[in-house]
Amino acid sequence: MIAGFKDVTANPIKKLKFLPYTLVGIVAFTLNANPDTNVYMQIYVTLLEAKLGVVLVYLLSKKLGQLSKEKHSES
Repeated sequence: MIAGFKDVTANPIKKLKFLPYTLVGIVAFTLNANPDTNVYMQIYVTLLEAKLGVVLVYLLSKKLGQLSKEKHSES
């Protein structure tokens, strides 16, 4: 019965699966928070952030997945 509880404890890296989304969201909010910027510039920056955000989330998620696999193979 105790062996079953070992599977319930999550890998700490799996708990970080929302970290890439959080980091990209914080950066996007920080860059768009200045109200003095021209409206068209804000739109342009937002579109660039969306494209870069997708790439960054993919790369960070892939890196976290690799770390999870390394930790899983060590156990």
